[in-house]
Amino acid sequence: MIVTIPNNLNSSTMHHILSSAITPDLIPVDNEIIFDFSFLQFIEPVGVTILGNLVQWLLKRNVKVTFRYPSNYPAAIKYLDDSNFFQMYTGQKINSSATQRNTTIPLQLVAYQDSYQWMDNKLVTWLASRLNLTRASLGDIKVCFQEIFNNINDHSKEHIGCFFAQHYPAKNEVNIAISDFGIGIPSNVQSVIPGLTDSLAIQKATEQGFSTKSTPGNRGAGLDVLVKNVVKNNQGWVYIHSNHGILKCNLGQNNDIVMEPSDIRGFYPGTLFEIVLRTDTIEHVEEEEFEW
Repeated sequence: MIVTIPNNLNSSTMHHILSSAITPDLIPVDNEIIFDFSFLQFIEPVGVTILGNLVQWLLKRNVKVTFRYPSNYPAAIKYLDDSNFFQMYTGQKINSSATQRNTTIPLQLVAYQDSYQWMDNKLVTWLASRLNLTRASLGDIKVCFQEIFNNINDHSKEHIGCFFAQHYPAKNEVNIAISDFGIGIPSNVQSVIPGLTDSLAIQKATEQGFSTKSTPGNRGAGLDVLVKNVVKNNQGWVYIHSNHGILKCNLGQNNDIVMEPSDIRGFYPGTLFEIVLRTDTIEHVEEEEFEW
């Protein structure tokens, strides 16, 4: 089976490659899949995460995965090579000169049980360095990603998130994508509130105090904290795609959170978070000094 990667791989163009490789029942379409990168010209950070999560999912199910790419090493392939994609899934880089870019956290798998330590040692450290901020300045952002990993633990049998981040200094933005392949948010929410569409189920999951967990001790702060911290406080935006549902969260003209739920034919077998943070709205907080 040959799966052709589109000209521009992002959250809007991903459905073809997903449906070409995985059935809605989460079964690989073939026991051997070739990903053809011949037409790829641009890949967004979310595309790196989607592709990485897809390949990881297939390999875990003993599907033989190979890659076909142009020999002239175009920019999009170089970006993937620098992002650790080929090293992760073939054991070697395409070009020996490929190296991690300072503006990225390369593609990596983060298990839920390691996520809290990883956020401290990797994500917060990288953001503080890139943005010239103290670690204390990133406290709200850290909480946001804790809730994403809590969500992965709640809704994914894999309990692993596929992560990639890109800093765009000229745009004052950091684009971060995290994905898991599992039953998805809607399935769990609909087990508690039947009849909701997938997108409204995702929106319900972002309401303050809502949880599909049976006991308060199993509940985190909730996805509402993610949306409020990113959209309301940071003036960034949040995109969540799970099963057939999409929820876009932006800042409205009256400084309120505008949620745009929509249901589409395209199916995402799990949950995809795309987070865009504004780097020029993060308040600088001095580190506390302790005297003993």
